[in-house]
Amino acid sequence: MRFIDEKNELFGLFEATASGYPSVGAAFSPAGDADLRPAVYAPEASYVETASSAIASLFPEEVDPLMAERLAARAFPLVPASRSFGKDILVADYTAGPSASAADSEASLLAGILVGVARHSGPRILLAEGSGYEGAALSEALAGLRDLRLALLYPAGQAARGIKGQRLSREGGHVKLISVRGDRAAVGRLIREAAGKSLAGMGATAAGPANPARFAARIVTLASTFALLRKGIAADLYIGIRAGDGRGLAACLWAWRLGLPIGGIVLAVGEKGVLGSESSGRFLVERFDKERPGVIRSLALLQRVERDEALGARDRLIAEGGPGVDLATAMTMAAAERALEAGLGGQARIIVPYSVGYLWEEGGGTGGPEGALHDARVDAEIEPSVIELERALTV
Repeated sequence: MRFIDEKNELFGLFEATASGYPSVGAAFSPAGDADLRPAVYAPEASYVETASSAIASLFPEEVDPLMAERLAARAFPLVPASRSFGKDILVADYTAGPSASAADSEASLLAGILVGVARHSGPRILLAEGSGYEGAALSEALAGLRDLRLALLYPAGQAARGIKGQRLSREGGHVKLISVRGDRAAVGRLIREAAGKSLAGMGATAAGPANPARFAARIVTLASTFALLRKGIAADLYIGIRAGDGRGLAACLWAWRLGLPIGGIVLAVGEKGVLGSESSGRFLVERFDKERPGVIRSLALLQRVERDEALGARDRLIAEGGPGVDLATAMTMAAAERALEAGLGGQARIIVPYSVGYLWEEGGGTGGPEGALHDARVDAEIEPSVIELERALTV
């Protein structure tokens, strides 16, 4: 598998990951063929072994089996706990990592790939909007790695939380916290403008969720989870997607295209709609639909869910001894119940990912690593310009 921009120019994994964004288009989208089925159907493989096989299958021209093993060991060491909810729903928990989110695996795969890039082309500065679990996941994934630094950018007035003090550059670590005079859109534009440039003697990488390595990590997670949970189940497996998670839907669609034998996708529809407002997820889904017209309609089951219904599902999961999931996961659980009632019951099992710890989503604490700061002082406050960003990085 390779990646493609709006000019239909092809890029390898390492080149696309190093930049993060193409010069033209909203995001790199996958291109080419791969086959995930050998990884998924290996009967004795562990979770991390499936991840290793999936990485090697996706990128055979760039990642040899030994490198795939190293990347998988770094990014997928934690087997997601699973819990039954009712008869035919399985909740897969990805919140055991340091940021209490699935972003830990994405950030760790990104870091593992960029270590190799830095070894050949020099040190790199990773740029990302740092609010919430994103900053925590990236700061922990880069800890102890040479030649990789991280600049977390925050919209004006946004608290920098979830980062351990010893990770900060002013304390000898690798992270700078920068406040940008503007909103989240201004931060996003600044990161896109800086991606691929040289800043303060370092190559700049856009490290947010749209980075190709992080998108690949979502596909690998799906394949590894499918292989883990399919054992002993004869029914078709469906995947539940959080309301507004366009990138999650895109990852499911490409995983299906690459051979993951999912029966379908259950989409919770809430206030954020189906794809949400984030442009890269919408772009990736629309690109897939253009290349494979009609597939989304055949795979996706949309279920509108009300808040009270979702809260009721969460309460029942807690009563059964399950975790207190965030609202988006609870909505997906309720959507899965609706899909079963509408005709899937007895024919399918639905995997519902619990991807973000509820403390992040609902504001009850930092949700980050133990000892993380609640409101860290920023290192610089800048206008949204590459010149000022570079100046802040050199201080």
